[in-house]
Amino acid sequence: MPLFRYATAVSAAILAITPVSDASAQVITNVLLEWRTQLDLCEGSDQRDRGALMHVAMFEAINATSGTPYRPYTQQIRAEAGSAADAAAAQAAHDILAKVCPGQQAGFATALKKGLERITDSTARARGIAVGRQAAVQLLAARAAAQANVKDPYFAAETPGRYVPTIRRVGVALTTQAPWIMTSPAELRSPPPPALTSERYARDLGEIARLGGKASTARTAVQTDMAQFWAPRDVRLVLRQLVGTPGRTLLQDARFLALAEMAWADSYVSMMDGKYAYNLWRPVTAIRGAGTDGNDATVADPEWEPLLPTPGHPEYPCGHCLSAGAVGAVIAAEFGDRMPHIVLDVDSTMLRRYTRAQDYIDEVTESRLLVGVHYRFSLDAGRTAGVALGRLAVQRHFARRE
Repeated sequence: MPLFRYATAVSAAILAITPVSDASAQVITNVLLEWRTQLDLCEGSDQRDRGALMHVAMFEAINATSGTPYRPYTQQIRAEAGSAADAAAAQAAHDILAKVCPGQQAGFATALKKGLERITDSTARARGIAVGRQAAVQLLAARAAAQANVKDPYFAAETPGRYVPTIRRVGVALTTQAPWIMTSPAELRSPPPPALTSERYARDLGEIARLGGKASTARTAVQTDMAQFWAPRDVRLVLRQLVGTPGRTLLQDARFLALAEMAWADSYVSMMDGKYAYNLWRPVTAIRGAGTDGNDATVADPEWEPLLPTPGHPEYPCGHCLSAGAVGAVIAAEFGDRMPHIVLDVDSTMLRRYTRAQDYIDEVTESRLLVGVHYRFSLDAGRTAGVALGRLAVQRHFARRE
C-alpha cells in the first residue's frame, strides 16, 4: 500500500536513501526549480494554466538553444550559436509570470537578475535572453484568445424573496477555455453517470455513506490520513522530485514539466465540462435526500456529514482523480518502470512513498471517496479521463524530430 506511517527518524532514514541529483544535475535543473518556486508564489492571477504557460515557454526556449530536437508548441525559434539555455529559460519564465501576475513584477525581476548574474559569459547570456524573450512573446500570442472571456456566474434568484447561494458557480468559466491538448473541452467528456434508480448508484451511495462520513467507524485511521492529506493539496506536489535525477538533461526535464503542466491545466477544463454537463448532486445532498431518488435500495440519513467540506461545484466526474490521472500518465510515459521513488514527507509524522505512477494515481483517487465528496463511479470516470488526457499530451506535443 502506498501510504505508510513512520516516526520522524525513520522518515529521515528513508529520505536519505532516496536517489538524489548529483552536483552537475542540480546545476542543470536549477533554473527549472527556481522558477517553479516563483510560480508557487504567483498569487492574484485568475489564469489556472499559468504553470503551463511558464513551463511551455521555458521548454520552447531551451529547445531552441539545443538546436530544436523536439517539435515546438509554437513556431520554431532561431537561436544563435552559444545561446545560454539557463538565460533563455529564466527570461522566458520571467516574462510569462510578469504578464500573468503583474502585481509581483518586482519579485520576478529580482529573481531574474540573480539567475542571470550566475552566467558569466556575457555573449551567451545576451543571446539566451533574446531567445527567452521570443519564446514568451510567441507563446503569449498563441494563447491570447484561449482564456475564457466570462466570469463564473452567481446563482440567479428564481423566486423573489427566496434564498439562493451567494457564491459564484465555481469553474463555469473554465468550460469555455481553449484547451492546450484537447481539441475541445468536451473531447474526453466522461459517459453519463449511473441512473439514480440503478444498482450501481445504490451500491456506490451506500459505500460513501459508510466510508466518507465525518462519524464513520468503517474508515481506518490510515484511510483518514490519506483523505486529509490530499484534500487541500495540489496533485502536482510530486513533480519536483522527478526533476534533476541523475542522467537526465535540462531539455528532458523542461519537456516533461511542460507536458505535465499542460495535462494538469486541461484536466480542469475537462472536469468542469463534465461537471456542468451532468450537474450531478453531491453525496452530502444525495444521502440526506435519498428518500427522493426513486431507488428502494438507498437509505436517507438527514444528519450525514462528509469528513471534510464539499467543494462548491457539481460532483461528476471526480476532479482530483482526473488531475492525478493526467499528471500520472505523463510521469508513466516519461519514466516507465524506471520512475525515481517519490517520497512525500510534508508532515513530521506522515510519509508517503510511491514506486509507480499508478500507485500515486490510485491513492489520490481513493482519497476523494474517503473524504466524502465523490462516489466510486465518479472516481473511476475521472481517473479514466485523466489517464487518457495525459497520454494525449505525450502523443500530440513535443515529439522528437525525425
